[in-house]
Amino acid sequence: EVVVEEGAAIPGDYGLLGLLSVIRMSDPDKNTLSLGSDLTSLGLNLNSSDSLYNNFASPWSDKPTTLEPQYQLPMCYYMQPPALKTGHLSKFQLETLFHIFYALPCDVLQAYSAQELYARHWRYHVELKLWFRRSDDSSSFIYFDTGSWERRMFQGTISNITGGLLHEDQVKVKFGS
Repeated sequence: EVVVEEGAAIPGDYGLLGLLSVIRMSDPDKNTLSLGSDLTSLGLNLNSSDSLYNNFASPWSDKPTTLEPQYQLPMCYYMQPPALKTGHLSKFQLETLFHIFYALPCDVLQAYSAQELYARHWRYHVELKLWFRRSDDSSSFIYFDTGSWERRMFQGTISNITGGLLHEDQVKVKFGS
């Protein structure tokens, strides 16, 4: 432990006495580390109004930077993904259908995912904005919790649920004439 008297300088590299060796420039390594390098020695014109990043790549490169990096995209990046057919929805997991329903509002896929959920006996509650299904014993309801992204038992009263469920006809995708 170093004890310093009041009014005395802190000894070592980290006090004012340590800074004195940097100011005197007696150690070139410390000088470069603490004061940095002269950027004009790297060929930069600091008086120019142009941006430095247009022509300065790095202190270790003699070549100027290019604005756009040189790369080639594989051909698979230019291919269009195949269109999702509504017949594929029947093969999707339940969580995937819920994701499509909640992630694509006002999209035709939202309507088709709702239609598939109804085919799997799930019903949408308009006021609660949740999907419900009767449990196996038909005495209670299971709902899909969007917060935890899992199915849970509904703890409320059943009469509150059945009144707000959409009828299957309201979910069917209809095409205008």
